[in-house]
Amino acid sequence: MKKVIVLILLMCFLTPSVSAQQNAVKKPGNIYSDSAIIIDSKTGSILYSKNGTKRMNPASITKIATAIYAIQHSDLRDGVKISKKASRTEGSTVYLAAGETMSMEQLLQGLMVNSGNDAAVAIAEHTEGSVKQFVDKLNLFLKEEVGVRNTHFENPHGLYGENHYTTAYDMAKITSYALQNTQFRELFDIDSLDWKAEGWNTTLYNHHKMVKGEIPYPEVTGGKNGFIDESRHTLVTSAENDKLSIVVVTMKAQSKRAIYSDTKKLLDYGLNQFERNYIPKETVFQLDGTSYELKNDIPFTQPVNGKITQKLDPSGELTLYNQDHEEMLSTILTPVKGTPVTHTEAVASSEHKGQLFGKEWSGQLLFYPFIIYMTLLVIAGVSVLRMGSFNK
Repeated sequence: MKKVIVLILLMCFLTPSVSAQQNAVKKPGNIYSDSAIIIDSKTGSILYSKNGTKRMNPASITKIATAIYAIQHSDLRDGVKISKKASRTEGSTVYLAAGETMSMEQLLQGLMVNSGNDAAVAIAEHTEGSVKQFVDKLNLFLKEEVGVRNTHFENPHGLYGENHYTTAYDMAKITSYALQNTQFRELFDIDSLDWKAEGWNTTLYNHHKMVKGEIPYPEVTGGKNGFIDESRHTLVTSAENDKLSIVVVTMKAQSKRAIYSDTKKLLDYGLNQFERNYIPKETVFQLDGTSYELKNDIPFTQPVNGKITQKLDPSGELTLYNQDHEEMLSTILTPVKGTPVTHTEAVASSEHKGQLFGKEWSGQLLFYPFIIYMTLLVIAGVSVLRMGSFNK
């Protein structure tokens, strides 16, 4: 009888692993961009990555960083006097005239809607006194406040610079940070606006075709495009539905058609194939006799029906991986002082209450659909045993 029960329990615990493999989420194919990524803007989880940490030239998506820095370090009501240097900036402009004065808010609109390089210089000069000082402080801000590690900007607009680079992952992280700001979110989602200035009176239309509405995608909540010869086409897009809010970054596509095709595939995938979960606080992990207890919930985003594995290294870094063993999320845990606990790993449940603990096989996270299935198997096994005893 004990052997039968053990067999049933083994079936319960091993079956979810097989089920997860059979229902693994398929990635979108034929992504033409050289680098691309999807992250959940709330949890920070990586949902898809193609060369996500490869250094790339961002072109005008640099202006996302310029905008959020300026919003947080200036007053949108400030009057900004346009310098000769700003008015002579090359590339895409809003035709600012030297000596004219306009509000910081209007300059930010020209920056984000019409990708005005002249607006970027005017914003930088007003915010920090000079372009150089602005860029120096922007780089420090991105490293210390936003937490990116592979980005360095030489200017506020994205024109080519030998040492001007970022990654798709860093740009997604910068954008996710910026989206926490209400004023930035409003700027990021402007499809068109009337522009009145000394040098130009017109209607500006967003260069991002999904924000503009030229390529309809109702879930899109904002975006910024970029292009220079060295970077080719770059695109950042935010979108949300009732389950998730995501950021998609695509870089170095050879054509507009390719970059929007890639972005649509990634939006479809990110918005429809994932769900949020979390590891509850007070969950305890142990490695080599050292215990680590979570002080706060760790939210993450997982593939629907997909398998998640976890790894804790000797430095206390906890990393979650998707079914392809690609990193989704990592965080540093603090060791707990005192007597080590007896279990070896902690496994998160999908509900606020309760925790599931296991041994080597618990590297994957188990969720309630699996628990229900396991419970039914146990009940079925017990019923079989009872029927056998009655027959005797």
